Amino acid sequence: MPGFDADGTDQDELHANGVEAETGRPLPPPENGSGARIVDIAGGSMARFEDETVAGRHAASDCGVDTFGTDSSVENPEELDQAGWGIVFPAEVDAEPYKEALHPLLDLRRSQAGDLFRVFEKDAGIRPGEEATAWLARQGEGPGLAAVDPSRGVPYYLLIVASPEDVPMSFQYLLDVFWAVGRLHFDNMENYRRYAEALAQYEKGELIFQKSRRSVLFSTAHEFDRATAMFTRDVAKPFRDGSGSAGPLGKRQGFALTSLLERDARKSSLLAALGGAEGPPSLLFSGTHGMTFGKDDPRQRDCQGALVCDDWEGYGAVTEDDWLSAGDLPASLRLNGMMHFLFACYGAGWEAVDTFRDGPDGRGRQIADKPEMARLPQAMLSRGALSVIAHVDRAWSYSFRTPLGRPQSHPIRDVLTRLMQGKRIGNAIDQFNAQWSALTIPIAEIMRNSAGDPATRSRLAKLWIIRDDVRNYAVLGDPAARIRMDLLSAEP
Repeated sequence: MPGFDADGTDQDELHANGVEAETGRPLPPPENGSGARIVDIAGGSMARFEDETVAGRHAASDCGVDTFGTDSSVENPEELDQAGWGIVFPAEVDAEPYKEALHPLLDLRRSQAGDLFRVFEKDAGIRPGEEATAWLARQGEGPGLAAVDPSRGVPYYLLIVASPEDVPMSFQYLLDVFWAVGRLHFDNMENYRRYAEALAQYEKGELIFQKSRRSVLFSTAHEFDRATAMFTRDVAKPFRDGSGSAGPLGKRQGFALTSLLERDARKSSLLAALGGAEGPPSLLFSGTHGMTFGKDDPRQRDCQGALVCDDWEGYGAVTEDDWLSAGDLPASLRLNGMMHFLFACYGAGWEAVDTFRDGPDGRGRQIADKPEMARLPQAMLSRGALSVIAHVDRAWSYSFRTPLGRPQSHPIRDVLTRLMQGKRIGNAIDQFNAQWSALTIPIAEIMRNSAGDPATRSRLAKLWIIRDDVRNYAVLGDPAARIRMDLLSAEP
């Protein structure tokens, strides 16, 4: 994107971790015209509302709001009887079948959260087209975002049960700035039931597959592909070997780390790691390309976001033998007690319109008939996985590099370390929430003060991509899920 390197950014360092099925090549960088369109979007009322809202709350931290999360009334946000837990449905959906399927989880959270347990349904649910701030206001939370006081009616941990078509991802992003938010969506009630039963059994210590603390690091580095080579060099290998004052990932928390990098990052190796005799690891961290398919490709619904493994031999062709999709997970596979942090384009899902590529009419290219959740994390959750952190839409190299092209893996390491400390996942991911809200401040400033010159427009477009890259990580599953560290023996 010409102009995006005006402040020193090396354009060659901007990569999306995705492969197009049609071409067998990586997704391209943003198009020239999309940069101008992003700036125009940034001046729109909805986008300006979001940025001004978040920037205003961040600025308010100088006046007494010093955290993005719970306020001083909550001494320990890890304790549900202090932080609370709630489940949120679309207002127009009959919640009864979902509550019946999820009752093992609801019963557990009710017993843990006590008076701070809430069910938001019917008129208290999310209305069509309703923004997060408007929904909060109807629950008694005032006109905007603020540090969370659960006694005001909205618990800190919130599980949204809805498709992205019924409740847009933008609702979750904005609410997640202060609240710990997760999302659950399946195509059938049986998967809701399986997820709820597995999570409740794990948390109560009734069914623990793991005996010791184990994690798996899976990262491709195709010799012909710069994006995956960068990720493995800048993230995976420092996590494996340690870097600076930071030792190998999880060593301090007593985790044994299995590394499947480069040529070892094959599809068969990952399946073996998930279904081995010792059971699944407590934590899986993967960094790969994600598959992407055209709107009319019948494989899009089932395979978009699938993990491209090292079986892929080169640009120009990629086949189902090269990627791991939901259909590759054996029906008998049980992932109880596992969390997965998944870095790949479309790993969590996608919107209907591509922000970064233009159609023939100059608008964003339509890439799907409707927004969708990716099938792979859905399949993992239905097989007992506790939760998945993944990226909606394209995942850019900004996730682990600064705008000037320098390695920056600390935010990802921080989230993973908190998970291996036994923190609840919605609280552990707060590093990303703080990042994207901080990045919103310069965007809001430019929108208020921009003179419209080309350099300013270029800077705004780049900041917009960086901000959205961090913003678009989402928790799939219960945000209060955590690894039962107390039941797993530490490795020496």
